[in-house]
Parts: sequence; structure tokens; C-alpha cells
Amino acid sequence: MDPAHQEQVALMRGIELARTTGARLEVVAFAHEYLDSLPGDKVVRDNARQTLIEHRQKWLEQMLALADCTDLDIQAHTVWEKRIHHWINQHCQQQRIDTVVKTGHRSETFLYTPTDWHLIRECPAPVMLVSDHKWRRAHPILAAVDLSSDKPAKKALNVKIIDKAWHLAKALDTELHLVHALHVSEVLADLEIIDLPAHTRQREQALQPAVDHLCNTWHLSREQVHLAAGPAHKVIPRVANRIKADMVVIGTTGKTGLAAKVIGNTAEKVLSHLRTDLLTLRPDE
Repeated sequence: MDPAHQEQVALMRGIELARTTGARLEVVAFAHEYLDSLPGDKVVRDNARQTLIEHRQKWLEQMLALADCTDLDIQAHTVWEKRIHHWINQHCQQQRIDTVVKTGHRSETFLYTPTDWHLIRECPAPVMLVSDHKWRRAHPILAAVDLSSDKPAKKALNVKIIDKAWHLAKALDTELHLVHALHVSEVLADLEIIDLPAHTRQREQALQPAVDHLCNTWHLSREQVHLAAGPAHKVIPRVANRIKADMVVIGTTGKTGLAAKVIGNTAEKVLSHLRTDLLTLRPDE
């Protein structure tokens, strides 16, 4: 739940997913305030904390009543926690959580990393960061795959991404599309050191067997597989916008610490350019 916004888009998306897939929905609100400034009596602080939790829980129940979701199997509770991603990550490790659904926030500085980025990097469950647009059943789901690598881990992640996107597309009665970014050095292209159109055609021809295999395996037409030259964090949002996708499904390497800040993850870069829902999947351990 997102107390900073009047419209609870993550809640509405979770309700729609639960109705479509038959999943059980767990709705969590978070409460936390700095209580050290209160008198030193522990009882006073405990009472204040309990009052704040009860206040947020009442708000949560009001939001659920407005959402009209009594037909669903819903568990709703409030948690006292400042670092939301820590609780979510631990909860996903302890429980069998299929997907975490959260309102997406697209901002980051070097010294401050929002909850979204922590979840993308660390959460063991898939993370769906939702935007404020409404789903339209005729619009496809776009899965971003890496066809350029022969590494078993990359291939396994591709299968995981497509499988998740395929099941969502089937549940939502819409089409599945795939996108692969043909990475080209922007410096070489800008300096005209390479013939970009010729290079792109050569890469497309080399990937044709892989594309044919995907089409045969997942029963896709060639028009549902998109190959485009450029960095992935620009290609993926561009294709998503062109086909009017309602969601993008992408894998993340889960980089953490300094490596994540300096190098970054493609999923995080895509999120900053994307104006639709993003579902991120980590590789299997």
C-alpha cells in the first residue's frame, strides 16, 4: 500500500491479478514514526506505536472497502517498519510469495536508493512495479530477452521470463511479444566507424535460428518478436510504446552495493524510461 497517494494503483492491480489468476492476495500497509523524542517511559512509546499501527490499519480497511474486493481471499495487516524493502525481502524468503506488487517510483540519487531499486536488486520474488495507467485487455505483454549469450544462466533466465510473461498473457487474454536489443556501441555508430544498417542486418541474420526456435516453442508469429538496434534501456521502452504494451517483463542481474550504483542494472535503467508496468525476475540461485 502507498499512503502517499490517493489512488492505490498497486492495490487495484493486485486485485485484478487475483481475480484473473485465482491467487490469494496479501495486502500490507507500513507504519513508522520517530518516537525517541517522546518521554523515556517505554510504556508511552509502546502505546504511541500501537496507536499509530491501529490508525494505519483502520485506513487500510477503509481502502479495501472502497476497492470492493470482498469476493477475494484477502489477508490485510499493518507492519511497523521503516525500511520497507527489508521486511518484504525477509517475508518473501519465509513465505511462498509469487509476486510483489508495488507502486513504481522513478527517482534515484547516488546517496539515496528508493525502495523500488532495493527490491529489484534483492527481493527473491518477482517484483511488479506498476504505473498509473489502466490495463487494456487488447494490449500485449512484452518480454525482454537476451538472445546474444550462450551462457546457460542467461538461457535459463530467458525461459523464466518468457514463461512468466506467457502465463500472464494467457490469464489476461492478450498477446505475448518478445524484444531483443541488438547492442551497438553508440560511440562507434556516432563516429560512423561502422555501417549501422549493415551491422544490424548481419546481427539479425545471425539470430534468425534463435528467433525461429522461440516462435516454434511458444507458438508466436514472427511479427511478435522484435529485434532493434540500440542499448536495451532505450530499445525496450521504445518497442513497448510502439506496440502499446501494458507490461514489460525483464530479468535483472541483481547487482548490489557499489557495482549497482556504478554499473547499474538494465531493469533499473528501463524503469526510468518506461511509462508502463514493469515485472522484474531474478535468475534462479
